[in-house]
Amino acid sequence: MKNLLLGSSMMFIATLGATPSMAQIGEGLVSEGQISENLASQQLLARIISLEEELASLRTAVQQSTQNAAIAREKADIAVATVTKVETKIVKVEKKAKSATYSGSESDAKWHLAGYADVGFVGSNNASGNDSFVTGKFNPGFHFQYKDLLMFESELEFVTNSDGETTTELEYSQINLFLNDYATLVVGKFLSPIGQFQERLHPSWINKIQGAPAGFGHDGLQPTSDTGIQLRGSLPVGETRLAYTLMMGNGPRLTSESAVDTEGTGRDDNSNKSFGGRLGYFPTPNIEIGGSFLTAKVNSYMDPAAGLPFVPTGPTDSRYKLWGVDGAYTKGAIAARFEYLNSTRASLFTVTDDEPLGEIVPTLDMEAWYGQISYRLSNVGGSDFIKRLEPVIRYGQFRINGQDELAEENAQNRFNIGLNYWLSPTIVTKAGLEWRNSIVAGVDSETRYQFQVSYGF
Repeated sequence: MKNLLLGSSMMFIATLGATPSMAQIGEGLVSEGQISENLASQQLLARIISLEEELASLRTAVQQSTQNAAIAREKADIAVATVTKVETKIVKVEKKAKSATYSGSESDAKWHLAGYADVGFVGSNNASGNDSFVTGKFNPGFHFQYKDLLMFESELEFVTNSDGETTTELEYSQINLFLNDYATLVVGKFLSPIGQFQERLHPSWINKIQGAPAGFGHDGLQPTSDTGIQLRGSLPVGETRLAYTLMMGNGPRLTSESAVDTEGTGRDDNSNKSFGGRLGYFPTPNIEIGGSFLTAKVNSYMDPAAGLPFVPTGPTDSRYKLWGVDGAYTKGAIAARFEYLNSTRASLFTVTDDEPLGEIVPTLDMEAWYGQISYRLSNVGGSDFIKRLEPVIRYGQFRINGQDELAEENAQNRFNIGLNYWLSPTIVTKAGLEWRNSIVAGVDSETRYQFQVSYGF
């Protein structure tokens, strides 16, 4: 097209060369038609020049667009290659995660690590007591779930004792089968469902005060765990709910001091099994009222190596019965709790540390209760420091009749006041005082100063 325009231009210029001059026009040699023709030719020439300029500009724009398209195509190719590499890495990571968890569907099996740890300090005004830093406990908990059918959970406890040795205990290890929305079958070693403290409140970052209430810790009245089977769940009752737990286990054992050891064991020492459970009723979502019971037979304590080289002068087993009630009110910043337990172990003939040839020990009656209230100052004032504070008060009693040695060590009134500071929802520092007033004549009372840092994870 450019060549055609250039040819036309040359012809037009030649024509102009043959056109008469203005002098000739002035002399009247050129007609008016020729003048009009010359003007039209000049206009055509101007139009041709304008079209050539537009064509050159268009060609430049097309060339620039072609270059931009090539650059964009190159960048797109690089982006596609990068995405392909990332997708390949993701597939490799997913394959590794899949082989490390479960060989089937990736959503079938899940696992979770939880637990708690604490460190602290305990001082005493008692001359026989020693002020000590305590390493507390480290309790990792493991949870493995398969679909909505089964979950295995277990908790270990690592503790450094007063001799500097580290002891390891299996707090619980159980399999939960989810039967339906209202029932779960639990098999294994589980925390005792009797009352509330052991099953729900004993972890140090949940427990509002350092240490358990009198009679509710290890070697107390409340059972800590059992090995057996549970059926538990909740049922709708109108607009409220009823929580239930029914259990059967190996049950408690008698110790060499004729006390009742309620720690779960991996093997029963008799054919009798313990039966128990708890019912909890929620009249409102913030209030729970519960009742618990447990019954079992305990055998006399005998040295397994020595056997029984004499004729017993009384029964060698006895009935152990326990019952209790509890209540809780939790709403917003306030939490109030109450628990009461009562147990009886009938008299029987057994071997003790003091009487290696055996004796008839009397009926053992034990009673323990506590009340506790705490209030988080989250709605008080504008200071962030004040909002993280939580004062707490607890009072309880532990009564023991029928075994003097056990009463001397544990029977007491116990009063606690504390102030907690929450660094985060699962990290708390505790400072408190504990007054232990023994009810046994000749046993000194004690005041303890406590400090603890607890972390739940």
